[in-house]
Amino acid sequence: MNIPLNIDFLQILLHMLNFVILAGGLTFLLFKPVSNFFETRKNYFADMENKNREASEENERLRLEYEQRIRDAEEEIQQRKKAAEKELTEASAQYLREAKDKAASIILAAEQEAEIRKEHILDSAQTEIGELVVTATQKLLSDTVTPQRNIELYDEFIRLAEDTVSGERSKHDKE
Repeated sequence: MNIPLNIDFLQILLHMLNFVILAGGLTFLLFKPVSNFFETRKNYFADMENKNREASEENERLRLEYEQRIRDAEEEIQQRKKAAEKELTEASAQYLREAKDKAASIILAAEQEAEIRKEHILDSAQTEIGELVVTATQKLLSDTVTPQRNIELYDEFIRLAEDTVSGERSKHDKE
């Protein structure tokens, strides 16, 4: 068979058969492992994407939970702060009450002491007045002892005693 351009159909058919065998063999030998490899990689990345999505969802859930905890903690801090302020206010009010009570007791004690001193001073004054009257009476009696003079002296003594008592009463009323 002599074909122009030295084309041998048998050679072409053999090459085509070799090509089909080569393509079939390569498909059988390489296509399945390569497609399995790609499928495995595809599944691996899909799993990684799912894990990342789950981790992202978990992170978001944790973030929301922590934000809620922070809000709760801030609310608790505010409550404790208010409680502490209330406690401080009560303590200061108690301190003021105690200070007022102590001041009142000091004032009462001072008033009682002043009253005692006043009574002591009045007693002393009455005793001194009595001694002065006795001394004055003795002097007068020793100088002149007439009935008319006795009456005048008694009247003068009563007038002076009334003036002294009324003066002390007005002082006492002013106090």
